[in-house]
Amino acid sequence: MTTYRGIKVTPENIARDEKSPKAGIYRGTKHDAVKSEKSNTSGEGIYRGVKHVA
Repeated sequence: MTTYRGIKVTPENIARDEKSPKAGIYRGTKHDAVKSEKSNTSGEGIYRGVKHVA
């Protein structure tokens, strides 16, 4: 068990940020829950003559 600033850290008191899509209003326009999509690109290329792989 560890401590952080004098408080014991346990799995029960760790803050968890559960991100889930939610519907709402943005700039006066209602919208449904939007699920983000990851790109399927490989992440490699040449930029200004330098080859990179992400």
